[in-house]
Amino acid sequence: MPTPDPTPASSRGVHEEYLRSLGLPLMIVPSTRSREILIRSAGVSAGLAVATTGLSALDRSNDYAVALLERVGEDSPDLDDIGLTDPIVLLLLLALGLFVASPILGWLVARMVRGLGRVPGSVVGLASAVALLVAAPLTFERHDGPGPATTSLLLVGVLVGTYIGAGSLVRWAARRVRRELGTMGHMVARVLPVLMLAVLFLFFSAEIWQVMVALSWPRTFAVVGVMGLLTVLLVAITTRDDLHDELEARAPGRELRMSERINILLVPVLATLIQAALFACLVFLFFVFLGWIAIPEATETRWTLRPTEDLGGLLAGVPVSVTLVRVALTLAAFSALNLAAAAASDTAHRARFVRPMIDEVVHGLAARETYHRARRRG
Repeated sequence: MPTPDPTPASSRGVHEEYLRSLGLPLMIVPSTRSREILIRSAGVSAGLAVATTGLSALDRSNDYAVALLERVGEDSPDLDDIGLTDPIVLLLLLALGLFVASPILGWLVARMVRGLGRVPGSVVGLASAVALLVAAPLTFERHDGPGPATTSLLLVGVLVGTYIGAGSLVRWAARRVRRELGTMGHMVARVLPVLMLAVLFLFFSAEIWQVMVALSWPRTFAVVGVMGLLTVLLVAITTRDDLHDELEARAPGRELRMSERINILLVPVLATLIQAALFACLVFLFFVFLGWIAIPEATETRWTLRPTEDLGGLLAGVPVSVTLVRVALTLAAFSALNLAAAAASDTAHRARFVRPMIDEVVHGLAARETYHRARRRG
């Protein structure tokens, strides 16, 4: 449920929650974020403390299994001799229970601290942080699961992420994904027909199949990563220029901290990248389906001069080849890059999809001014 717009008479906390709902947690003054760091990190710390303990239990179970194999030699042990009271089974069940309980406990702790005052909430947050730091190393032996160095890094990551508002950005991104899914029809109808004129020729070209069949998975992901990096750079550069021009036109002379400038740039960049990622997923599924129905094994073998290679592992039995998946991934990444280019150059696309994001940023800056007036009034 979206956070309602605060009124001028709203409390400072209401204004802060509204800024977080807009994906602008860095607009909140650093002193406030520092005071609330233990309270807002309590749920994540508690959930990770339980999850790391589950990893230790799983690692300990693996140690027992290795010791059992060493005792029986190369022959597999008789599974009938392993009952429900065996330490291996008990530890596996404990690990599974802890993994399931970790997000539930984290959610319950996060909700509980919201109803407490600042001091009790900070005490709960401190206890959760200490639990994350010592629960896994003290519950089992040091070589089982995450050690003190790992849990210390996790705790530092949680505290830093809480300070910069990573949780608020994740929640905002999740809401944005749901919102963009509702507008995908308009984007597909506008962008996909023109894109297909170029991409379909590539898909039915033997050369791209010959290139992709010779690539390993690391090289394939490297190609996709290069296109993804180009997409991010293109979106970031064009969005930064648009924001600079818009802010100079609507709010000249407004002074912002460096963190605030990064935050207002991050919101439209992430929104555009979410659009590009969803569009790339749609293009990937389209080409996998098209290749399945339009390119038989004999045609692929004639193009690649190699026998088709089926997917393995959990995807064994899926009626598509490895080369088809690699071709679809590459064309999906190219389509995301094309969408970013359209956002930078196509006037109609900018008016339909980019301009509302800029307006949201301007609205967020207005909310920031209202928040600072509420702080001065308080």
